[in-house]
Amino acid sequence: MNKVLAGLCGGAVLFGALAWLWAATPSGEVADMRGRDTITIVLTEKGFTPRDFTVSRGTAVVFTTTRGNQFWPASNEHPSHDLYSEFDPKHPIDADASWSFVFDRSGEWGFHDHIRSYFTGRVYVE
Repeated sequence: MNKVLAGLCGGAVLFGALAWLWAATPSGEVADMRGRDTITIVLTEKGFTPRDFTVSRGTAVVFTTTRGNQFWPASNEHPSHDLYSEFDPKHPIDADASWSFVFDRSGEWGFHDHIRSYFTGRVYVE
């Protein structure tokens, strides 16, 4: 009986882990935000929304959160943020505040929440 219960518990844990990984896997969609002066990216309980997006060079991207705690959007690599060092507020942003960054360099830039680095995204600047 104990082996059956252990097997069921192990299966439930495995199923939960697989479900979490499936939900966290990006859909591969890239939101086209080109031609806008300003866009807003929101850090939710599931991550950045949209997670991957394309903007025109010179677009201001405003980062906010609905998570109720501080966040810190910054360029990769974690923890140095040296791939686009200007894309880093250098400190946590309060949950009721926002941080804006103007992308003036073309390229593909990965980013993350420095506090919870498992929240990631990618911006394509044209």
